[in-house]
Amino acid sequence: MATISINSNNKIHIIKLIKFYKILENKIKIKPILYGSLAYFIYTKDNTIKINDLDFLIRENAFKKIIKFLEKSKIKYHYSKEWHTLQVFKGKLKIEFDSIDFWQKDLSIKFQTVTINNAPIKVITLNNLIAIYKKASKVSKDNPKGNRKKYLALKALK
Repeated sequence: MATISINSNNKIHIIKLIKFYKILENKIKIKPILYGSLAYFIYTKDNTIKINDLDFLIRENAFKKIIKFLEKSKIKYHYSKEWHTLQVFKGKLKIEFDSIDFWQKDLSIKFQTVTINNAPIKVITLNNLIAIYKKASKVSKDNPKGNRKKYLALKALK
């Protein structure tokens, strides 16, 4: 298990995100797989990247369990059945759970466990993250250029 030091420009925000995530993980008893910008940072060590939220892959059938907990705990969230995503909010913190069954159904997901700020977290493998950013650079409407840049940076690590 690798230990990751956070040296990003927004280190304090990232630490708060991880603490919030670990509370959810422990209360709900879930073990999703981290991907997205923080996973990108873990592999590239790119201290210039700004990490606004945490992105996780999770089984579609876990959404109901998470939503039940969020409603009971009065934690704000937005669930999109159409996009198969669940966004969880606490102040400026946002954690997004994306359905692994919908978004990455064609990818054989592999992961490793890393420790960030004393918190063990399952993180998608480099090869899987490369495949995800390659696909996102082609099909994403949000940020195709940014996704391509990340894809190329990750691919260069191979």
